[in-house]
Amino acid sequence: MRRFLFIFSLAILSVGHAKAQGIVFHDNTPWTDIVKMAEEQDKLIFIDCYTTWCGPCKVLAREVFPQQKVGDFFNPNFICVKYDMEKGDGKMLNERYKQHIPGYPTLLIIDKQGNVKQQMAGFQEANALIQNAQMALKGRDLFTLQKEYQSGNRDIDFLVDYMASLEGAFLKDDARKVADEYLKSHEPKELDSDPVWQAFGKYVTDIHSPAFDYLVNNAGRYGSVLKRDRQAINFQVKSACDRELRNFFRLHFNEQGQADALATDTAWAEKVIWYLEKTGQAGADLYKLNLYIHKQLLRGQYDEAWQAVKMGVKSRMSGFYSMKVGDYIAYLAPQTRDKKVLKDYLTVMEGFLNRGNSTEYTAYKTLADLNRRLGNKQLAEQQQSLYDTELAKEKQKFQEIFNK
Repeated sequence: MRRFLFIFSLAILSVGHAKAQGIVFHDNTPWTDIVKMAEEQDKLIFIDCYTTWCGPCKVLAREVFPQQKVGDFFNPNFICVKYDMEKGDGKMLNERYKQHIPGYPTLLIIDKQGNVKQQMAGFQEANALIQNAQMALKGRDLFTLQKEYQSGNRDIDFLVDYMASLEGAFLKDDARKVADEYLKSHEPKELDSDPVWQAFGKYVTDIHSPAFDYLVNNAGRYGSVLKRDRQAINFQVKSACDRELRNFFRLHFNEQGQADALATDTAWAEKVIWYLEKTGQAGADLYKLNLYIHKQLLRGQYDEAWQAVKMGVKSRMSGFYSMKVGDYIAYLAPQTRDKKVLKDYLTVMEGFLNRGNSTEYTAYKTLADLNRRLGNKQLAEQQQSLYDTELAKEKQKFQEIFNK
């Protein structure tokens, strides 16, 4: 009796295990056989386009495809097959459908006539993967939605589906165009609507737009009242402000090393800094110091600007690293012949070399220029050589990383 119960228990466990399975793939099966199966079973074909070196492909195979809910949906509805796109029939399919394969992984749904019905690219969460596949089954695939959009459909429920399909297909430029068109032609207050926010909220990144101003002024309400992800909103606002301010304060030089004209709209920079403060972001103090320095440069108050730069260096503020300070010196040095001032620049730059940071080798470039101005030609050549050597090493490191 005990033996019977033991065997019965094993059988139950075996059945349970068999049910709790993910997608059952045909593995690099000849394409003609797959098409024949699709014709006989009247099903669409789901293709996992992968390569052996693709990291996200492996994560999909390990963490998403084995999930029971994924298998329960895909196994009865599709002929599921995976192809290494660098060999066999995978190579042939890669060439045939290359316009639909922006990178790896790419997941395609194809009908038995060989037409692509749905395109998904990059890592897909289980729910998003199922949702996009369901849309293909319902005839609401990406390409059908594209035609509807081109014909003028702007219903918000339709736009939510269309944006999800574009994002799932990794068509970022197309998604951005749709979002920009909507945000420019509608009142920012419409972002209060959950469907509008779902479709377009994360695309509110144009810091010059009314929508961005509205988002900043309503960030607190969005988090506390509408229960939206305040952390994600903060990151979105900060990223846009950082990008704008870094570009505003960046010093540009022509091929001869001469400084280009500075940005002059300091009132705009003040407003962007206010955006950071309004949403409680870190970094406002750094940008206020940058703004003070920038204003002094515009006024020709070079000593005041330099004293503020030294304060940022002494305080080890994150924005005052060797390359940034080197740019300030490259702007300031041509404005003086005072050796005492040039030596002060030298002292500050030499301090970076004592920090032990591997990226501070960029100080050698500025030191070489300063020593040339001071008439120390031999030392300048040595420092320029050190800079060139370290720069070559850095380029080699990056090349090795990209070649892996």
